[in-house]
Amino acid sequence: MALPQPSLYTVLITATGKDSITLRITPWTLLTGLGLGLGLPLIAITGLTYHNWRLAQQNQALTATASEVLTELSAIGSEIRVLKHRAGVSDVEWDALSPDPESTPQGGQALEAPPALMLATAQRQLPALSAMLAADVRPALEAALEAEADQRAAFPDGKPVAGIAKISSEFGLRSNPFGGSSYELHEGIDFAGPVGQPILATADGIVVKADYDRGYGNHVKIDHGYQYETVYAHLSRMTVKMGDRVRRGDVIGHLGNTGRSSGPHLHYGIYRNGQAVNPRYFLKLEARSEETP
Repeated sequence: MALPQPSLYTVLITATGKDSITLRITPWTLLTGLGLGLGLPLIAITGLTYHNWRLAQQNQALTATASEVLTELSAIGSEIRVLKHRAGVSDVEWDALSPDPESTPQGGQALEAPPALMLATAQRQLPALSAMLAADVRPALEAALEAEADQRAAFPDGKPVAGIAKISSEFGLRSNPFGGSSYELHEGIDFAGPVGQPILATADGIVVKADYDRGYGNHVKIDHGYQYETVYAHLSRMTVKMGDRVRRGDVIGHLGNTGRSSGPHLHYGIYRNGQAVNPRYFLKLEARSEETP
């Protein structure tokens, strides 16, 4: 069986004074030509549109990343400024961190910063921040923190008696403990307890006295620096000597009844700039049971 022959179309093109042109085409040829004529540009436009969309997506992601990096760098810069002031570092020129005053925005039309420029700015800021942190801030901050730690360690807020500390006499004006109607100024707090109870340094310092006298009996004085000194009196015995360096909580002697004492107890005094201050302001008593009723 013979296959049907495709239809054949004749197209006659004429012009005045010109020879006519005759075209014979089939429908398939016409459709193919039209398809190519319309399809190729459409494919090209679609590819270009997708390419531009991909570039826009990448540009948006890069912009977001650059913005996050700059935000983090700004936060780090602010933290370094705080640490710099805490460490006592003098103000310096932040050439790579501060914007040029001439380029400070004064208004006008807002233009989006190119991501490449934002990343370049971040790359310029980071070395300056690192250099500032390593060269100036960190060493000064470490020294400041060390000084703060030393000062905290020298603050006499520890307990002077191991175990339960029963307060038998407060700081200030009191009646004569040996009887009579006279009053005296008591420059410390008394802790009653058994003879031999360990007595503790209440802060770091250097022993500047470990001696006996008629008033305090066996007593120890510690210089803590920062204008603070502490006194521990009426000890049964002393376990340190002048010049010893002690730490908070070290045993420096044992509770006793030596010197001018009406019974076994520790007289504990704190002096700031040579003036007696109430140890109550420094003590950290765990419970009221540590005091006498």
